[in-house]
Amino acid sequence: MYIERVYSRKFFSWNGGCPIDANWPWLISVGDNVTFSVNVKILAHDASTVKTGAHTKIGIVKIGDNVFIGANSVVLCNTRIGNNVIIGAGSVVTKDIPSNSVYAGNPAKFICTFEEFQKRHLENRKSHPVFNQRLWNEWINATDAEKEEMKNKLKDTYGYL
Repeated sequence: MYIERVYSRKFFSWNGGCPIDANWPWLISVGDNVTFSVNVKILAHDASTVKTGAHTKIGIVKIGDNVFIGANSVVLCNTRIGNNVIIGAGSVVTKDIPSNSVYAGNPAKFICTFEEFQKRHLENRKSHPVFNQRLWNEWINATDAEKEEMKNKLKDTYGYL
């Protein structure tokens, strides 16, 4: 079954509430090093066309390598997402997204190149708090003092793990 293949990809991670179209999973492919944040939905069909008499529209969804899809985003049928792509939270992907790009919004629109995004955040790490005492998924076990220190450092800004 295709769903098993999706979940066995290298470095594919997803958080809670991420349905991959259970009716048409063989039309969906996911590359390596892909992350879905919470409540990301991937659809290979569009049943709104039933009302037109054309029944259900279906299409391939292909997600490339090194892709991050932000919380509460929806990827609609018949879309391809290239490699090295970031999709911002709350986005609706209605058309193909080229490699090496950042898109966000409803519908998702071009924001900047992947390289510009990367450069900006690597540079920002020099002037914003960096919390690297723990792995990102171990902060849930931080002490009260560590949590309070983080809150104080983030009071007027943002930081990085």
